[in-house]
This record gives sequence, C-alpha cells and structure tokens, in this order.
Amino acid sequence: NPYWLWLGENRESLTKEAGSGKGSAVGKLAGQKWKTMSEAAKKPYEKKAEALKQEYAQKMADFVAAGGVKGKRKAEKAEAKAAKGGSKKARK
Repeated sequence: NPYWLWLGENRESLTKEAGSGKGSAVGKLAGQKWKTMSEAAKKPYEKKAEALKQEYAQKMADFVAAGGVKGKRKAEKAEAKAAKGGSKKARK
C-alpha cells in the first residue's frame, strides 16, 4: 500500500515532529499528512506499491507452479489453534 511505503520512509521525521514514539501519535500525524499530500507527491509511492504488488503476484505464481500451496501455513495455524481449544474470542 502506498501509504505504508511512505510511512516507512518518513517514520523518523514524523516521530520527531509528533514529539513521541507512540504508534498512535505517529500514525495520527502521518494520516493527516498523507491526506493533505497532492496526487503528484503520492504518485511515486503508488508506482512503487504497484511494482511490489506485481512482483508478489509473479513470485506467488512461481511458487504455486512449483507445487506450493497458497495459504497452507495460515490453514495449518488455524487447524492447530482449533485443536488446541479454539480462538481467544471463544474464551471471553
């Protein structure tokens, strides 16, 4: 996502400007700044995000073509959690 790419590159300056390293303070300031940025300023991050998305899609296609199973690890974790006694929501 373009926002996260921009945030990663600007986190240090945003942290200084926010006066706090707290994620909520930095995130709030970052969100405000991102919303006020021009489309031209956002464009490089959008292009980079699209390129990374295409790269991911190609790598996933290669993985599946080589016999890999998409989502296998997530499914295994869910099965293990269910066998162990369910989710956190069930315990509340």
